[in-house]
Amino acid sequence: MTRMKQLILGGAAAALLMGGAVSKSFAIEAGDFQYLAGGTNGLPLGAQPPPGLYTGLTTFEGLYGGMTGNQGNALPNQSGRGIGLGAFGAVVPIVWATGWHFLGASYAVAVIQPFVTAYAGTGNGNPAGVSANTTCTSAPLGGNFCAWQNMFINTVWQPLNLSWNLGNGFFTSVAFSFQAPIGTKVIGTANPDFWTFSPALAISYLSANWNLTANMVYNVYTASQGFSGAIGGSPFANGWTNGNQFAGDLHALYKLGKWSFGPVGYFVWQTTSDRAGGTGCAGMAASPLAGLGCANQNFIGAGGLVGYDFGPVDLQVWATDTVWQQNTAESGWTIWTRLGFRLWAPEAARPLVAKN
Repeated sequence: MTRMKQLILGGAAAALLMGGAVSKSFAIEAGDFQYLAGGTNGLPLGAQPPPGLYTGLTTFEGLYGGMTGNQGNALPNQSGRGIGLGAFGAVVPIVWATGWHFLGASYAVAVIQPFVTAYAGTGNGNPAGVSANTTCTSAPLGGNFCAWQNMFINTVWQPLNLSWNLGNGFFTSVAFSFQAPIGTKVIGTANPDFWTFSPALAISYLSANWNLTANMVYNVYTASQGFSGAIGGSPFANGWTNGNQFAGDLHALYKLGKWSFGPVGYFVWQTTSDRAGGTGCAGMAASPLAGLGCANQNFIGAGGLVGYDFGPVDLQVWATDTVWQQNTAESGWTIWTRLGFRLWAPEAARPLVAKN
């Protein structure tokens, strides 16, 4: 096991190997935090670390960008720039590499807790129509951002992560995680008020100098209880269901001494259509909320990562930008940091000494 693999997988974003944790992007049709695209960049998730208990901290700052509505058009009654969005988030995991084996694979489990402060407003400074904790004038970043919310995001539980060593530096893993709607729940919250189920598959190639990884997840969502997103509390919200999403993070990192660096990327592709509550998508399309409903959310992003091995702690910093988007608030740059370290490791077995 390389030290890079040990420390990075023990880092906070190891929690995100299942996907579905939290996102700086809002799905336009309902405005819910669902998936942290790009959050596993830098992690060799096909492999597992040595047995032990790991934790850390991952943060992200989403720089404010405009968003477009249904099929890429500006939202109704807004400026051409659309609604500006941004978020600051932190993710703290507990990852237990058990040292147990099943079907020839190493077995690990994880519990992850994300926290997010989200901002929303319009390009011309008018209210954005979402439930706000403050007025426009008291928004943290000035008059253009008219709503903000501190959120306790639904806890992510990962009861299953199996990793196989395929030999010659190749590893693969399968995982399953879920989120129950136990976090912040108020009308208009960006925290999902529905269940999320996320099977995942990762493939890694690891050597003394390389960390090449593709981490893919499929997010399945249940129906909303009527609280989530910009349509929260409306006739369309109760029973609204976001379409399922296929997503992936990819990176190619080169290690030179204690440094590592290389390109990273991500994608999210919605594979099924949204299902609106109440009157359904046809009625929603004819309503004042037309710009928010029933469009597939798709986007692609890219960037670069730099990491440094400090010994007991590993640090990674990376920046990503959305290079293509459709029906999503995912736009602009995001700055990420990750610290990872091991809390505990089992003692090595002591050799038996025979007495004469």
